[in-house]
Amino acid sequence: MEIAVLVDSKGETSGFEKDGIIRVYSKEEDGWIIKKYMEYNTKNIINAAILKERINEICSWLVNCKILVVSRIRGVHYIAFEENLVSMLEIKGKPDDFLEDLKQCKQHHRTGKEIPLEHNAIYESKPGYFYTDLREVMNGITSYNSKQILLPFLKNQEFSCIDIICSHIPKWLEKEQTELKLMLTVENYKECIKVKIYPVKNR
Repeated sequence: MEIAVLVDSKGETSGFEKDGIIRVYSKEEDGWIIKKYMEYNTKNIINAAILKERINEICSWLVNCKILVVSRIRGVHYIAFEENLVSMLEIKGKPDDFLEDLKQCKQHHRTGKEIPLEHNAIYESKPGYFYTDLREVMNGITSYNSKQILLPFLKNQEFSCIDIICSHIPKWLEKEQTELKLMLTVENYKECIKVKIYPVKNR
């Protein structure tokens, strides 16, 4: 049995937003040994495409190891690893303290659970009327961008109006407006703006 763990310089679990080392532990007669390891560097990961490419490389390097432990799971990483059939577990501490427990834990088997989202995105205030605050998203604080959150909603959800609190109108939204048959109005809201989106009749 093999379990991969992303650790920091102190040997404790870390997350993919920091530099670290990925260790692959193997269960042997004498206990858990480090079978191999690789450095993980965030320096050149400047966008989602490069991050996904890097994760694909990691998964190829992991080969048959399908369990990865980190200190914090972010949605963008979870999705990319799931596509490579690698399950992520969120555990804080040192590998020696939890590896043996994981061997017996059914949690490491892949399940059909929903992907954990960091941004609970869109809320319904009353039937047909929705709202969302995208200021943190547009400032890069979460791992999702405004298009990933809004576009599936605008394409698939029946709605009368959605209020979007944001710093500016997303450029992609202006481009999609005609194709999606949407009408936009903008008003000042505190130190930012509120964009109201309505579906055009006969959409």
